[in-house]
Amino acid sequence: MFENREEAGRKLGLDLLDRVLNRENTIILAIPRGGVPVAYEISKILKIPFSLIITKKLAPLKDPEAAFGAIAPDKSKIIDENYMKYMGVSETELNLIEEKALRDIQERMVKYLKSKEPKIDSKDVIIVDDGIATGYTAIVAGIYAKNKGAKNIYLAVPVCPSDSISRVLIHFDDVFCLEKVDKLFFAVGSHYKDFHQISDEEMFSIIEKAKEEGLFYN
Repeated sequence: MFENREEAGRKLGLDLLDRVLNRENTIILAIPRGGVPVAYEISKILKIPFSLIITKKLAPLKDPEAAFGAIAPDKSKIIDENYMKYMGVSETELNLIEEKALRDIQERMVKYLKSKEPKIDSKDVIIVDDGIATGYTAIVAGIYAKNKGAKNIYLAVPVCPSDSISRVLIHFDDVFCLEKVDKLFFAVGSHYKDFHQISDEEMFSIIEKAKEEGLFYN
């Protein structure tokens, strides 16, 4: 149980100290918004700058919380087709879902990064979130980073289900997870005392602090 995302980030950062060897050529990419406070704490410990990688979950129009996949800005995607069919999502609805997700991504890229993505070509990339459940968002972020020319891609999260690691690892050079949980029903938030939804204002405040400290990469 972590107190909050900040504590989780500090613990994860300390765990990564002896694992991340090529820091001069490494960048951290946080999945907003929950991954930002975690990435900021890691960034302070490793002295590696961070930025954002923006993806979007794919979910039925009638049930936006029930994700069956995720998509990246370049239309890279991962879909659990069996789960999608189980939820009754047709190909027509899937096209609408993807179009809406890509619009949301573009809006966030303008709002969060002013449409200026970090250059990661030939760099080692550590993708950070506050945890993974299905792993869809993390996986598609890894695929996107590879498509953008990243050299080695790592995933670092405070907590994850044990049975997700092997599935996610296929898309990464390594996966670092502090708390591997064996549970039939897993929820990231249940492993934090404080797991409030991060607002845009809170995220921008963290980014501004990082900029002042030379820890935001753009």
